[in-house]
Amino acid sequence: MSDPNHHHRRRELGGQPLVSRLIGMETEYATLVANPEHIESDELPTSQSIYQAICEAIRRDQPTGEGLYDKEQMFLASGGAVTFESHPTLHSLPGGLIEIATPEVHSPDELLACQRSIDALIADAAATIVMDVDLRVLKNSSDAFGHVYGCQENYDCIVASGAWLVLYRFLVALLWCFQIASLLLSLPVLASLFLLGLIYRKLRRFLPSRRSPAADQSAPDASSRSPDASSQSNVLETAPAWLIGTVVGLFRIIHFPTVLLLKFLVKRIAFRKQRKYLTAFLYSRVALCGTGVLGHDGCFTLSAKAMAIDKLSDLGGFRGERPVFVFGHWLTQFCAKSFHSLSSTASMFHRRQRLQIGLSDSNLAELPEYVKVGATSLLLDMIDSGDTDAFPCMSRRVDPLHCLASDWNLVTRTTTSHGELSALEIQKKYLAAAQAFVEQTDPGQRGEATLVLQRWQQLYDSVLAFRRDANAMEQSIGQVDWLTKKWLIQQLGTQADWSAKKKIDLRYHELSREGYFFKLLQYKPERRLISAARIDRRRRSPPPDSPAARRGWLIREFASSDQAPQFDWSHAMIGVGQSRKRIEFIQQNQASTGRPSQSKQRGVDDRE
Repeated sequence: MSDPNHHHRRRELGGQPLVSRLIGMETEYATLVANPEHIESDELPTSQSIYQAICEAIRRDQPTGEGLYDKEQMFLASGGAVTFESHPTLHSLPGGLIEIATPEVHSPDELLACQRSIDALIADAAATIVMDVDLRVLKNSSDAFGHVYGCQENYDCIVASGAWLVLYRFLVALLWCFQIASLLLSLPVLASLFLLGLIYRKLRRFLPSRRSPAADQSAPDASSRSPDASSQSNVLETAPAWLIGTVVGLFRIIHFPTVLLLKFLVKRIAFRKQRKYLTAFLYSRVALCGTGVLGHDGCFTLSAKAMAIDKLSDLGGFRGERPVFVFGHWLTQFCAKSFHSLSSTASMFHRRQRLQIGLSDSNLAELPEYVKVGATSLLLDMIDSGDTDAFPCMSRRVDPLHCLASDWNLVTRTTTSHGELSALEIQKKYLAAAQAFVEQTDPGQRGEATLVLQRWQQLYDSVLAFRRDANAMEQSIGQVDWLTKKWLIQQLGTQADWSAKKKIDLRYHELSREGYFFKLLQYKPERRLISAARIDRRRRSPPPDSPAARRGWLIREFASSDQAPQFDWSHAMIGVGQSRKRIEFIQQNQASTGRPSQSKQRGVDDRE
């Protein structure tokens, strides 16, 4: 007998197969110099010089395109994008993060292939950069000083329905007016910054240079710069840190009313259902998909990202907050773009928007990286269809997350709408609900859901085996990151000091043949889910059904032309003057989805 919910479910899902919404990820990679004790501190390369060297190595690997709003952003022929994750006042200091976003795709399996191709791309770039240092790249979530960064996930979702959608659109219209007013008020500030930056640039010719040899070596020669080297962006790059800091403060004051309204929108109106029904799943997911971290107190926890979370929903960047549900891309849209972005604000009225999840670890193991996006996408299908009765719900507080993430023994219980449950018990409830949902769905509409359930169950069983017997870790080694890392640390013995353990914690994430996870993987090749051939293919081009396919084609065709296009995630601009044209990558009736978040002034999105 057919399930009467079939027609309702297909209507809510638009007739699309399960687990086929647009999804994407962006990952912040940390860079470090090996053996820094042999290098003088003033000879360490600056974060900006490292970023430029990495970009140059990537350009040797494949065609690239310049960002439309952020000139330092670089779009790839593979469909992704590279962005410099550093505040302008820190560009001259060592360190820095490099963010690389995947192309937007419809399949968790394709997303995993794209992510692995990006890992390989930046690892190869670090190995071939033209610098007199041994540069390493870490794909992790926390450094030795406790700074937290890492991965974020993006999903195409319904932002609101019914009266909530009407209220949402009214507030977006109001924010649009605020955006115009803020841009007009910002013009005198920008003009003053440009003028002062130009004066400082002239005066700096008479001042002694403080550039390090490493920075000088990696910086582009003046003769190799583009003809617009004296443009506004280059002038502002030379402005002193105190001036940039003052201007940033003025911009915060100008945009403060916009931020207040935006905070109300993201905390009370947008994605109410998703936030209600996904919270318990995301809190407990760290037991399966966490990468683990050794703290300064010697305690091992499941996830550095989880321990740093301080809000359930927020902008994520305006005042340093670290929410589970991040809306930094909305902050960028309304507060950090130019007049050219006013038209793109119209996309904010669409019923479908990008939901970004900040509670996500940078996995090395492929099974948890697949499960975290596949299971989340499937649960979002269930939320769209209204099949949420079996989901446990939790309060808006983040204390339960910290409690669950602090307990690698997996015995801690927290309060839910279904009673006191442990992380694994919460995961079991979601998994059982998803299995029932897929079973009741027409086989022709299941898409990749069957594979998601199979791998979710496999990951759950691996962690459950450890929960039942702490010595039963063989099943988890190489496919559960936090358990693999903990096992490696345990091999040092009980007398090992903290620094030796922390070395394993960090080098586990190193993207090179000397990285501990990749050394281990040589003995367990069966843990790989994506073949080397697929990784190489996705390194060259995005999936053909992705909106990134057209973007990648444009980059390959016009990257070396005299009128090379400038790219955003939703469109490209090509030509000059009256012949300048806008090329859309997504049809208007397609979903607006997650685009890589940016913390600087840049116009990016992972999906439109």
